Amino acid sequence: MLGGGHGALATAADLGSRGFEVSLALRNRPRFERLFATRRVVMSGVLEAKAELAEVTADHAAAVRGADLVLVPLPAYAQEGMAEAIAGAVRPGQVVCLMPGTFGAYVVGQRLPGVAVAEMATLPYGARQRGEAEVGTALRAHHLPTGVYPARETEPALRVIRAAYPQAEPVEDALSAALLNSNGALHAPLMVLNAGPISRGPYDIHVEGTTPLVRRVIEETDGERMALREALGYAGPHWPLADYYADRDWFYGPGAYSSVQSRSVWREQIGFDHRYIVEDVAMGLVLWSSLGRALRVPTPLTDALIDLTSGITGTDYRKGGRSLERLGLAGLTRAELREELA
Repeated sequence: MLGGGHGALATAADLGSRGFEVSLALRNRPRFERLFATRRVVMSGVLEAKAELAEVTADHAAAVRGADLVLVPLPAYAQEGMAEAIAGAVRPGQVVCLMPGTFGAYVVGQRLPGVAVAEMATLPYGARQRGEAEVGTALRAHHLPTGVYPARETEPALRVIRAAYPQAEPVEDALSAALLNSNGALHAPLMVLNAGPISRGPYDIHVEGTTPLVRRVIEETDGERMALREALGYAGPHWPLADYYADRDWFYGPGAYSSVQSRSVWREQIGFDHRYIVEDVAMGLVLWSSLGRALRVPTPLTDALIDLTSGITGTDYRKGGRSLERLGLAGLTRAELREELA
């Protein structure tokens, strides 16, 4: 397991408590000094678990050697660097799974030839770190749509992933999974439309910041994501955020929104350098925008949110983000793009 924070702790605690032999590699040793010393991690909230890990290390290459499954609960902007770090250690036949991917399966797969690289549409947990070896959880995934690059490796890769996550559900390919990750439509409006209170101190964008008008922008932006899926010929369900807010069955099961309201772990000091921006906008919305241009699907709210966040931060996310142009996929037809992922 290769991680850097909340998701890594939750994943390690869950799988370790279920009897898996877990080697956890972390980038920031001082942040997790107690975990390095004891190899014990505790999870509370929706999931209660205690686990003793087989290994906690700062050597990511060593952690992946011989592993049947390499889980990567890291932000999308760290994926390329991580792929380079493990390139000499991972071998054909191993499965690498990004949690989530934001089309990282294609990016990482280009750097790890012969390795099946999967990506989930969401992290299996809604979690926040509570200490050097503790994590709190408010959500647990009931559905984990998962795409694989190359897509022809979907069946064998899903067999391995389902040993750890039976709720993993195959989708057509890595881009299908990427376009089921609705975090860009969720987090960018919550950040932009709550910029004032966010700048004043600790704030819970998922509770205090989720007003009816903000939800309207979220759901309209999410509609653009689903329009892209339809234009590419991907089958439903498209997992709309409207279902989450209506407490219908969604990634985290029925009642997820109500659970967040009562069990939120997200009251925190956040800034516009948070992964809600540098991942979900630069890696997510920029991809949607480039697909919209290529497919001639209008994405006005997606484009506006990229421009607003770029203006707030002074960073040109279109220039440095994860677009078709930067991935070398610009100019392909819909059929050619799907074939490239097969």
